Amino acid sequence: MKTALIQPPGNPFFKVPSLGLGYVAAVLREKEFKVKIFDLNLENASLGKLLSHERLEIVGVSCVISNALHALEITRKMKSLLPECFVVFGGPYPSIMGERLLARHREIDAMVVGEGETTALELFERLQNDQDLDGVNGLIFREENTVRRNPPRSLIEPLDCLPFPAREKLPMTAYDENAGVIFTSRGCPYQCMFCSRPVFGRKWRGHSPEYVLKEIEQMRKRYGIRRLSFLDDNFTFDLERAEKILEGIASRNWKLRLYFWNGIRVDHVTKGLLEKMKRAGCITLNYGVESVDPDVLANIKKGINLDQVERAIRLTRKFGIKVNVFLMVGNPGDTIEIIDKIKNFLERVKVDGVHLSMATPIPRTEFWKWVEENGRWLAYDREELLDWPIDDVEDAYPVFDTPEFSVEERSLAYRKIRNLLTDKGLLT
Repeated sequence: MKTALIQPPGNPFFKVPSLGLGYVAAVLREKEFKVKIFDLNLENASLGKLLSHERLEIVGVSCVISNALHALEITRKMKSLLPECFVVFGGPYPSIMGERLLARHREIDAMVVGEGETTALELFERLQNDQDLDGVNGLIFREENTVRRNPPRSLIEPLDCLPFPAREKLPMTAYDENAGVIFTSRGCPYQCMFCSRPVFGRKWRGHSPEYVLKEIEQMRKRYGIRRLSFLDDNFTFDLERAEKILEGIASRNWKLRLYFWNGIRVDHVTKGLLEKMKRAGCITLNYGVESVDPDVLANIKKGINLDQVERAIRLTRKFGIKVNVFLMVGNPGDTIEIIDKIKNFLERVKVDGVHLSMATPIPRTEFWKWVEENGRWLAYDREELLDWPIDDVEDAYPVFDTPEFSVEERSLAYRKIRNLLTDKGLLT
C-alpha cells in the first residue's frame, strides 16, 4: 500500500527534522513498508505534487497544537481528492484531544494515542491485510458512525529495541545547522503543573549510552553533523548514564558542538557534569527556570528555588558554557510586577539569552484546572485549541486572565519584557 507520513507546517522559527515520523518510518521500513516522509515546513510545493502524482492509500499526519489547524486543512484537501485514502493522526495533539477530535472531523479515520511506533506498525499491517482494527492498543478509530477507543498501549521498553530514526527519508540538508537533533530518553517524572506529556508519559526511560553513541556516529558519517542538539525532556535524570554519553563523545574526539535545548534541571547540575559537558563540546545549556519569583516557582511545582537557579547559571558560565533560560509570563501567582522582577534578576545574574513565553494552559494539565478554578477564560476555542497561540513568538497573546493580572496587563508585561530582552540582546 502506498504510504506517506506528513509533517504539517508549524512554528516558522523552529524547523528541525521530525524524529517522531523518523522513528515510525524506521519501524515500518523494517517490515518492508515503502513509506515517504513529507515535511511541509520545508517542502511547501510537495503537497500538490503528493496529491497529484501519488495515489496514496495510507497517510499518517504528525500533529501538535501549533500546527493542528494546518493539519486539518491538509487532511480535508487530501480526502477531497483521495476519498479512499486512510488518514491517521499521531502526536501530542490527538493524544490530548481524544475521541472528540475524531467525532468532529470525519476526514480523520483513526488516531494513534501515545507513543506511535508499535501502534502505527500494527495499524498499517491490519490495513494492508484488510483486517479489523480491534485489538490495536493505543488506537482510536471510526467504525461506521461510531468512534471506538481501544485500550492504551504500554510504554516501549527497553528503548534500545527501536531502530534509529529513518533520517534518510527526511530532507536533512535543508535543515542546515538544525539537522543534528536527537532524543536519548523519553518521559519526565517531575510534576510541573504546566507540563503535558501525552506521548512519552511521566515514566523516564533512556537509551543506553552505547545506543546513543552509535546513533551519533551514524549522524556524523552519513550527514556530516557537527552541531548536535539534545531534545530530551530530562537528559540528566540518570546522571551516570548522562555522564557516560558525554565521556563517550569526548573520548572519540568528534569535535561536536553540543546544544542542550532543554532537559537540564538546575538542581541536577554538578561540577563533574559540567566538566564532562565542556570536554564533550557543549557550547550552550538551556535551563527551564520559568519564573524568577519564589512564590510562583512553588505555585507551578517546579521543584527548584532561586538559589539553585543562580548557582547553576554562575557555575555553568565559569566553565565557558553559554546559558539561556526559559521564562514565562502569566504563571499562577504572577502580577504586573513580573516586569521589575525579571529586570532585577537580569541585573543580578548574567545570562546569555532568554526564551520568553506567554503561559498557555494545555488540557488535562494541573494548570488548566487551576485556570478553571481561579481565572477567567477569554474568547478563544477551548474545545479544539485551533486558535491557541504559539506561546513564544512576538505576537503571542493570553488565553485567560485573573483578578490579579488582567489581560491588558499580561499583554503589556509580555511586550515590555520582550522589548527589554531585545534591548539587552538577550531575546532568543
